[in-house]
Amino acid sequence: MKHTKNYTLITGGSQGIGKALAQSCARRGMNLLLVALENEHLPKTAAELKVAHPDIQVDSLGINLAQKDAAKEVFEWCRKNDYQVNMLINNAGFGRSGWFEKMPLEMYRTMIQLNNQTLFELCYHFIPMLKQNQPAHIMNMSSLEAYLPTPYKAAYTATKHFVFAYSLALREELKQFGVNVSVLCPGSTITNEDGLKRIESQGRKARLVVMMPEPVGEIAISELLNKKQIIIPGRVNKFIAFLSKRIPIRRKMRLLEKLFRSYVEKT
Repeated sequence: MKHTKNYTLITGGSQGIGKALAQSCARRGMNLLLVALENEHLPKTAAELKVAHPDIQVDSLGINLAQKDAAKEVFEWCRKNDYQVNMLINNAGFGRSGWFEKMPLEMYRTMIQLNNQTLFELCYHFIPMLKQNQPAHIMNMSSLEAYLPTPYKAAYTATKHFVFAYSLALREELKQFGVNVSVLCPGSTITNEDGLKRIESQGRKARLVVMMPEPVGEIAISELLNKKQIIIPGRVNKFIAFLSKRIPIRRKMRLLEKLFRSYVEKT
């Protein structure tokens, strides 16, 4: 079956920020490809989008993106069905908090594979298609913690630093080919129970910066379409990013250690 329309592909598009991104794209009339774990959330989200937006096409692929060669499988699925992708949103990822050496090594391998390797490979496979379907966009999910090397989240923070640097460099390579690359750096966003516990443990100050997925998704897509280089949803988060570059590194690290130790000691 041939499809003449372009599609926006969103990884991790069945829940949290990914679902909010999909909803924001759907409101703009974009056809959607949702790629996420094969569980009850994926078909439910796809069905909800079809009902709410009957004029768009929505398809989904259930796959574990942390598996080796998952990116190639996603690309081959699109090629086989002639889904012409003009917007690639690499949202899938996860993080964990705690003492570095007390976490299972296999969990770190999975985190790096999903947060970095799969994202990297999806870009690699889809860039030739994006060049053919310009104007095109890539948005990679980093974090506000790309500005904040966070103790007790050392591995997660490192994966987000990788995404941040990779995205900025790739942006410069691809702009001449009509492909925009933006990097999304949200602050604390309530997407699961772990995130809620972390916010509660850090008190009122932390709750001042927390956001819900829906406004994050709407801001992200709006600024992506405007080809914003770095997207930081929320005024407080923008101020934190600005301030983080001006605080001496030793003082900044002491403050971060004290802030995140409170969460680790309560888990």
